[in-house]
Amino acid sequence: MARLRIRTARDLARLCAYCAHEKKGENILAIDIGAIDGSPAEWFVLVTCSSEQQIRAIAEHIEHCTSAAGLRPPRSEGWEACQWVIVDYFDVVVHLMRPEQRAFYKLETLWGDGIAYHLSSDGRLIRQRSQP
Repeated sequence: MARLRIRTARDLARLCAYCAHEKKGENILAIDIGAIDGSPAEWFVLVTCSSEQQIRAIAEHIEHCTSAAGLRPPRSEGWEACQWVIVDYFDVVVHLMRPEQRAFYKLETLWGDGIAYHLSSDGRLIRQRSQP
């Protein structure tokens, strides 16, 4: 992906999703939750990771790419168990989850009033017709 200028939260969500894709994250979903009252961010990016090592690799890659784009380091948590790690850029929150946590917490359903997007092969966000 050519260098993306981060002008909006959508741009940042797209970059984070693409970085996760580069490290083989699965079932990547970006959800625009900005219009939902009380939402903790404008966007959530959900990524399923097959191992603790993959969670670490994707988180590090996202931090590297966003740093290269001029963003400050994010807040993060969940490193102790490394089953669900949150990388928080305030407007965009990336959830790197093992399959069991993703299935249990069902963030796609919890934030189902948001607008869901998947990542195309060329790195664009494509709106889903219906919620998962």
